[in-house]
Amino acid sequence: MNLINRMAGLLGLLTIGVALSACQNSSSQQQDEAANLCQPDKSPGSVSCKWADEMQLKLAHDFRDASHYAGQRCLVRLEWEKSGRYAVTQTQGDEPLCLRAWQLIGQSKGLPPPPDRGQPAWFGFAPQQVNLPIHLAAIDAD
Repeated sequence: MNLINRMAGLLGLLTIGVALSACQNSSSQQQDEAANLCQPDKSPGSVSCKWADEMQLKLAHDFRDASHYAGQRCLVRLEWEKSGRYAVTQTQGDEPLCLRAWQLIGQSKGLPPPPDRGQPAWFGFAPQQVNLPIHLAAIDAD
């Protein structure tokens, strides 16, 4: 009985330790992911916003069917690979647009690397009419 009580106590401490480390990791992960975030209201001329503008221009060139996705929204989490291409590691939003965004990023060549290549970057897609991926901040993503 005493051994069972000790094991239960140890398991409880382990669970608390894991939960606390997850909270700490989440906070540092959020700071890392903000490294490549364009915030046009705060710093429209930032390196991150210039990167987002360049990404938008290159992706819009190949996004010829954007009008089919008008009104939909998708956030795409990107990681820069040593191969010089992006890996899409997460999407959030309307599934049809997210699938198309994933495909578009995978097929596009010559996309610019994010300002901090060691950190993930988020890029927003929200076609209004015929033409655009847009800045993440413009689609009220928090």
